[in-house]
Amino acid sequence: MGEFTSLIDLLVALLRLFGIEQSAILPAIALVILFFIIAVPVGLLSHARRVVTGRVGMIGEEGEAISDLAPDGKVYVHSEYWDAVAHAEIPRGTRIRVVGVKGMILSVEAIF
Repeated sequence: MGEFTSLIDLLVALLRLFGIEQSAILPAIALVILFFIIAVPVGLLSHARRVVTGRVGMIGEEGEAISDLAPDGKVYVHSEYWDAVAHAEIPRGTRIRVVGVKGMILSVEAIF
């Protein structure tokens, strides 16, 4: 509890240093506390979100086979054309899901 009161004392000293009136110190401290009450949970939630960029963000994305994949071909995923490899033959026009990324080649499977 001593850390909290020391922090309050520091804030009061800083506000007085910058010439803020004593009547404005309590509202200023309340605004700082309110900011951290909002900012900390938002920051923690952003760490829990699913990654949507890079290699990790591609896994699980769905798209369409542009050419026959036997075993390699072209797919359209995430608004881009990609080279892809499949473990089983996938005909053109089939919906696919990305299961892996190696370099610039996607590993895909058919969605039924």
